[in-house]
Amino acid sequence: MGRVQEEGRGPVHGFRLSTVSSSRPTETGTTHELTGLDLAMKLHYLKVVYIYSAETASDLTVMNVKAPLFPVFDQISWITGRLRRHESGRPYIKCNDCGTRFVESHCDLTVDEWLRVPDRSVDESLVYHQPVGPEMAFSPLIYIQMTRFSCGGLALGLSWAHIMGDPLSLSHVFNLWARAYVGEKIHCPKTSELERVFQNPNSTGKEPESIKRVDPVGDLWVAPGNNKMTTFSFNLTVNEIKSHFPATGENEFEILSGIIWKCIAKARGESAPVTITVIKSDPNGLKPRAVRNSQMISSVHVDFSVAEASLEEIVKSIGETNDERFGIDETVDDVTDFIVYGTNLTFVDLSGVDFYEAKVMGKSPESVYCNVQGIGDGGVVVVMPGGVEEEERAVTVTLSDDEIEKVKCEMNKCGLITVLVVANGE
Repeated sequence: MGRVQEEGRGPVHGFRLSTVSSSRPTETGTTHELTGLDLAMKLHYLKVVYIYSAETASDLTVMNVKAPLFPVFDQISWITGRLRRHESGRPYIKCNDCGTRFVESHCDLTVDEWLRVPDRSVDESLVYHQPVGPEMAFSPLIYIQMTRFSCGGLALGLSWAHIMGDPLSLSHVFNLWARAYVGEKIHCPKTSELERVFQNPNSTGKEPESIKRVDPVGDLWVAPGNNKMTTFSFNLTVNEIKSHFPATGENEFEILSGIIWKCIAKARGESAPVTITVIKSDPNGLKPRAVRNSQMISSVHVDFSVAEASLEEIVKSIGETNDERFGIDETVDDVTDFIVYGTNLTFVDLSGVDFYEAKVMGKSPESVYCNVQGIGDGGVVVVMPGGVEEEERAVTVTLSDDEIEKVKCEMNKCGLITVLVVANGE
């Protein structure tokens, strides 16, 4: 019998917790060793929400959702394990089949009513999240929240410890669940140690600019931060990006990043960032896909005022990044804690991740939301597909409370978003 947990007020309520694990035991003594890049992500968590219509999901029961998880966890047993430490202090995952936490909840709204809000950051309330620790041996690495809307629609929200793998890995695992749901036999290849090593003959030996050492957190894996952060999101199309802000020969992610970087630089004034981090999917990623951290992490440093520079100059600099994964892998040791997201202002390109391939009853989700939990004060901008149509983009911006409205104002001035001013309750 699951435990019932009521939390606060709001349309989402009635939390009921249980556990789902593998259908067959993993061989005793099996462990999953973590790379330096994995450990650099230990204080970060991915939060993803898939929302399905009533027509698609009204007949899905709790057992319908849980059952396909068993074959997925059989293939990737270490994601249902628990963290331990070697004598050196270096964390590793013990593959002991302790399982993932499964959360049932209800929403008083219909799917249409929920999606009526253009700012999809409201989906954060559809993800049950707890950080790793302070008792690492009892902390699940994944939480899955199943929320039933009043119309019969369904949201599946995942909180995923980034130490296990990048957003492409999370999407891959959820797509495996969707395939298992329709009875397809699934297979997820194991990654060899050689495939988990990054090569960079041009490494300078210096500590990468894309990571930052933080005070030790011990066994409670929560990123330290000085500012309270706020998130907002908006949608637009590739054509809107390119037609309003033409930059010949550049892709839409770099154009969009350049526009937002310039807006943030104007809002921050003298403290405007001259160094940013860019995170993208590895263009040479493993095929077939495997679950791991392989995202390309680069830094961009400029010696000019971003607020005053032309968009073409900014976009050109974003295109001249250097892969820092090798340096990160070499720098991160057994016991030192780091952050990546928000070390600098960080732009994350998820536009090529196939979130909408997770089909139920042959239908794609109505909406997918993705963001990162546990970011530094530099802020994060996530760009991902905005729908089934390839031309749509969803942008999620997380910045400190004291600058968010200034940045929105700058985005409004340049035409990137429309800010509606409501006066006298009208």
